Amino acid sequence: MVIPNFFIVGTPKAGTTSLYYYLEEHPEVYMSSTKETNYFSYEEIKSQGLFYNEEHIITIEQYLSQFDGVTTEKAIGEASVSYLFYPSVPEKIKAFNPAAKIIMILRNPVDRGFSHYLMDKRLGFVNTSYEEIVNTKGTNSKLGLYYQQYVSLGLYYEQVKRYLSVFGERQVKILYFEDVANNLQHVIKDLYSFLEVKEDYSFDTTKKHNTFENAKNPLIARLYAQKNLRSMLKFVMNDKVQTRVKRLFFSKDDKPSLSPQLKQALINIYKDDIYKTSGLLQKDLSAWLSTR
Repeated sequence: MVIPNFFIVGTPKAGTTSLYYYLEEHPEVYMSSTKETNYFSYEEIKSQGLFYNEEHIITIEQYLSQFDGVTTEKAIGEASVSYLFYPSVPEKIKAFNPAAKIIMILRNPVDRGFSHYLMDKRLGFVNTSYEEIVNTKGTNSKLGLYYQQYVSLGLYYEQVKRYLSVFGERQVKILYFEDVANNLQHVIKDLYSFLEVKEDYSFDTTKKHNTFENAKNPLIARLYAQKNLRSMLKFVMNDKVQTRVKRLFFSKDDKPSLSPQLKQALINIYKDDIYKTSGLLQKDLSAWLSTR
């Protein structure tokens, strides 16, 4: 029986999709056939009624089948960004494979949350303003899940501490979005070392994954928000055709920006947690407190 020996656990909108595909290129690395299985967080997602309507891997048989294609690969992994947030997940993974290695990417929580919101808005999962979501502070039942996804997921201290407590520092690799964006070659080579695979493999850095795009008109935005239509197009089009279609109907405009007032409000929400996370990781995260 083949089981995964490493897990990319999050966080959303911090480069995990790119990491999944870059690692998948390595001949000694095998990634699950479904990018986000959410196997170890399924019960929490189900109980919350999280709004993404994704197909989940529920049974152990379904989960293990994700790795049926493994042959001689040494590092076998999956990437489910829901694993970082839910408190019960680290212990579940530990019970499944005590020797598992854990990879997480952290991003400025203000930028992460807004990027997550913009993606979900483009996909049709949310049409409430970001200001309204932030100002609810998670107390409104209708907006509570939105607050969780776009604000609470950025409160990293307890999330990171859980994995360090359960697995220990030697089994946990913590990356930072800025390093992935600015020094990708070094980050991936360091991961090769962490996963104990050959470090001299050259991966394709020209491909960009999960980047921000704007629909060129409201009709396209509404059509793209229909999940069934997106699924059908993916089924009938190969990757190259999908890329051409996106270029035709979407533009890589500059992202919308947060107002100074809302950005400051978010910094106030995160400030204490950033200081605690900085102390925990012995990492200067003061740049996350900047209003620039």
